[in-house]
Amino acid sequence: MHIYTHIFQVKYLNRILMFLRPKHITLSALQRFWLGACAVLCVWLLAACSLEPADDTPTDSKPTANADRLLILCEGLWGMNNASLSLLYHGVLTNHWFRQQNPGERLGDTANDILQVNDTLIAISVNWSNIVQYIRPDGTAIAATENIPNNRRMATDNRGYLYVTSYADHGYVAKIDLTTKLVVDTCHVGYEPEGIAYYDGRLYVANTGGYSTQTQDHGYEQTISVVDAQTMRELRRIDTGCKNLYGKVAQWREWLCINAAGDMYYTPPHTVVLNMASEEFRVFDFPSTYCCAAQDRFYCLGSAYSHLTGEYAFSTHTIALPSLSASEGLAGYAAADSVIAAMQSPYALYISPRSAHMYASDARAYATNGYVYEFSPTGTLLNRYLLRGVNPSSFVAL
Repeated sequence: MHIYTHIFQVKYLNRILMFLRPKHITLSALQRFWLGACAVLCVWLLAACSLEPADDTPTDSKPTANADRLLILCEGLWGMNNASLSLLYHGVLTNHWFRQQNPGERLGDTANDILQVNDTLIAISVNWSNIVQYIRPDGTAIAATENIPNNRRMATDNRGYLYVTSYADHGYVAKIDLTTKLVVDTCHVGYEPEGIAYYDGRLYVANTGGYSTQTQDHGYEQTISVVDAQTMRELRRIDTGCKNLYGKVAQWREWLCINAAGDMYYTPPHTVVLNMASEEFRVFDFPSTYCCAAQDRFYCLGSAYSHLTGEYAFSTHTIALPSLSASEGLAGYAAADSVIAAMQSPYALYISPRSAHMYASDARAYATNGYVYEFSPTGTLLNRYLLRGVNPSSFVAL
């Protein structure tokens, strides 16, 4: 993860940088280097002071009737090489599961996304290690694609290819042959592309322009690139009119939910819902920073940050499909709203396709071991699990 735009992932780091660098001052490359080095040192000191003991003692949990076998991906801290993977199975949490299944191995530095490609393969994008790591459902590491720098999010066509967005080289999508694990083609899109989805032979890529305030050679993006997945050529761009399409997208059939973070000053965040079949979209006046799809709905947990106040505003909304009617709260999971509102730093939202249980994570201080909360299909809190991992950001039910 690039140090100067880690605002959403390692938020306290960006606050250090914003404090040290007033907006009107332009820094030389050497000054930026030393500024970054000082910031990383601050991150390490903060992490050393705030992390709980990193032992392998499981959370005190008991087996339950819930048959979910859930992988929980923790980003870790930028530059600390402490991304991690936990397993939650029948209500029992196993921390450091990747290291347990692969003795002597580490997952890498700043894990951004996890995707079950098929019944035998799981892909994990590890941003600052510049790799996509592949594991089996039993956690065994089998291979890695090593030449995708600053990689972000992933999608698959279920036809033997994996597609990965990258901030490098002004922004592109890499196409990986899952048989050889090699990059076979690329396509340049907008600056700093984030979320990606596959539908009917096309890729839909949300562009952010997230480096705009640092490089100052481009502005925030507000477009979705449409790419032919076979030829890897950009067909067109859909202008949403919303700045900074940041974060992982949620897909339900032909529908795509995209968060637009705004500029965190005077342009507020929005949510864009795109019909990939017609390429028509609707804009909503709330964020969907952490979003999931289930039961013909998008469930949105919004985190709106303001540089003007230095604070976050959290919200929850539900968007029904195909009507696109939006309502406050989490619909049938509404009982979970008050628990999520009480979290220090909500960081992920997921509904299991197996059990319909909802899972939400709390990153707490962003340098502290996080929590995962489990809710019933009616939103009742069932359990809270203490992870031995920092910034729990993604879930996948096997």
